[in-house]
Amino acid sequence: MERELQIANSFFIKNINEGNKEAFRILFELYYMKLLYVAQSYISSKEDAEEIVQDVFVKVWKKRKNINSNINGYLFKITKNSCLDYLRSKKYKLSKVTNTTQLEAFINHSALADKDTISIVEKELEEKIQLGIELLPEKCKKVFIKSRIEGLKNKEISDELNISIKTVENHMSKALRHMRLHLREFLSFF
Repeated sequence: MERELQIANSFFIKNINEGNKEAFRILFELYYMKLLYVAQSYISSKEDAEEIVQDVFVKVWKKRKNINSNINGYLFKITKNSCLDYLRSKKYKLSKVTNTTQLEAFINHSALADKDTISIVEKELEEKIQLGIELLPEKCKKVFIKSRIEGLKNKEISDELNISIKTVENHMSKALRHMRLHLREFLSFF
């Protein structure tokens, strides 16, 4: 399972590093509601939480070539840090306001520092991505992993699996179509 989760992360990282807008769109659709949920759990203003999450994706796009680790952890870390910055700023601004508001900001700040909470949400997302890969037909999955995760070229995949280059291309088209549909279905529940 650990290897499979790394495969899902590698797929997004490789494509986003290369500036693939479709992969970034899928990433945005997959994570936006989850990150917004996390931000809203700690920040009372929905508008501020939305702005924080939008800023997270702007930062990810600007630094896409530097992403070389777990995309889930990366997104949640940026979101967490952005929320912490917001709460620190808010706490400072609220120093002359009611104690109730300050207490809420403090409680939210403390809750956000709970790594176990973030870890649970992160794991759930990883499982949803992995499920999409697991649902691929076996040959299609092999081609997809060799292309997107291992970084092999179509000719290398063709030689290694003893299939034609056209078959490799067909499997890749089918796999990418499947992943887009699978992720859309997952997103429709939100």
